[in-house]
Amino acid sequence: MDTAILFTLTILVTYLTGIFLFSPLLEKLKRHGFVGRDMYKTGTPEVPEMGGIGIFFAFLAGILFLSALHDISYVLYLTVFVLILYFLFGLMDDLLGSGIDDASPTKIVKILIPFFFAYPLFNHVQTTIEIPYLGVLELGILYPLLILPLFVMVCANLTNMFSYYNGQSVGTTMIVLIFIVLKLRSLEQWSMLYILFPFIGATMAFLSYNIHPAGVFPGDSGDLMMGAMIGLCAVIAGIEAFVFVALLPLIINFIMVAWWFLFEKESDKTKFGGVRPDNTIDPPNNRTLMWFFPYYFRLTENQTTLIMYGLVFISSLSAWVFC
Repeated sequence: MDTAILFTLTILVTYLTGIFLFSPLLEKLKRHGFVGRDMYKTGTPEVPEMGGIGIFFAFLAGILFLSALHDISYVLYLTVFVLILYFLFGLMDDLLGSGIDDASPTKIVKILIPFFFAYPLFNHVQTTIEIPYLGVLELGILYPLLILPLFVMVCANLTNMFSYYNGQSVGTTMIVLIFIVLKLRSLEQWSMLYILFPFIGATMAFLSYNIHPAGVFPGDSGDLMMGAMIGLCAVIAGIEAFVFVALLPLIINFIMVAWWFLFEKESDKTKFGGVRPDNTIDPPNNRTLMWFFPYYFRLTENQTTLIMYGLVFISSLSAWVFC
């Protein structure tokens, strides 16, 4: 079968599977109390969480469909296994929680355990990293031992931290993944596309439910898995610099949040802002990228999300041009 037709069918199958799954899934999540408050809506309505479950099973449906029509390499199956680990860890976090007053084991090991999730790929990645305009740096055993797991873990957590407004994390993930597809095609690296297209189909289905006004939140299970996919594309295809530039808005947000929580007074720390009667965001400060623009301009949640999309599009386009 022609590759273009195969990829198109895979996206279609994955997307339709996701659409089919989400309606009953959302009803069950709400019925069993797996909900969160939509903090930037009047009245803070309850919205089902853990939408990552739908992304996960839609993605698996795409992989099963694709594997029946095309031979998928052992490395790609290992990549899927790593994604499953991130999904399960995020799901555990969704179920058990890791709040300040929570004794959940995920609170203690949330940083440590995911570091090792990428180790199944230890013997299947390069030992070099290409730095644009400077050349190729040989890292030897240091790459699979440290760079591989750290890069994937950081991408997963950057995406998780960027999940703030309706559709924000999944929309930015899709933008980055589409540019990664373009980059891999230009490099004639076709292998990774066999899991990228089913994943894009699954996120497309989820975005139709998560976009403003959201009918479901991704939860850690969805956000960690989406970020891990970005990181895995980088380390397997050797496009770390490309992904680094594409994720610059997420990196800037992380630096702003880290500075705020490390050096600001404890009394100034808060997780959410509010919403004004005209539905514009009322941020408590300008210490995160998500609050920066609404702090200076009267913006709604949807407008702020579109700005975040724009920033990630510009950074991804810059990665395409310069990396």
